[in-house]
Amino acid sequence: METRLALLEDRLTRIDGEANAASGNAARAEALLIAFAARRRIAKGEQLDVIADQLKLRFGGAQPQAVQTIIAFAKDPVTLDELNAQLEAAAPALAGQVREESTWTRARRELASLFVVRRAPAPAATPASRVAHARLMLVRGQIDEAIAEVERMPGADGAQGWIDAAHRYEAAQQALDVIETAAMLEPHALRDGSGKAVEQPSPLAATATDGTATGTF
Repeated sequence: METRLALLEDRLTRIDGEANAASGNAARAEALLIAFAARRRIAKGEQLDVIADQLKLRFGGAQPQAVQTIIAFAKDPVTLDELNAQLEAAAPALAGQVREESTWTRARRELASLFVVRRAPAPAATPASRVAHARLMLVRGQIDEAIAEVERMPGADGAQGWIDAAHRYEAAQQALDVIETAAMLEPHALRDGSGKAVEQPSPLAATATDGTATGTF
């Protein structure tokens, strides 16, 4: 009888552990879906609505700054397409061109552009090529490089609004990366839909190196 009781207790312990693991993994999967839903709405420039509450509930204890960044951005969103369109519209100003220049001034500028002294075989970077490169970086999602390219242009001071919007967009993307990683790897502060802490370690944690499990924001 004692042997049977011991075996039964051992079996109940294993069942309880498996149930906790299943519950923890389900909570992580739900958190990851919430993060994906937030990313999709951010990409469309839509309000987060109830997703904002879920972000606070599930990730507020683990990554409060990232959550706040995402929610603040969604209240005044900008999409990648909008950044691209705004950059194209700002191209003349970025090139340092004066809108009300005279015909003679414009002719002199265009004539001067025909003669370029080159010290290397590579073609000199022109404002048009810089704008094209910045737009390519946007398409690739390399926002920091697009911003750096714009900041090197003659009329960068007149594009400060675009630069600020691009920085906000990049910060929101980084925050989304952080909470997605937290959904998969956060060991302590992640919570489920009822606000209860997810105590079960992630099955992916064993493959993550120390100090890189959740990242910081």
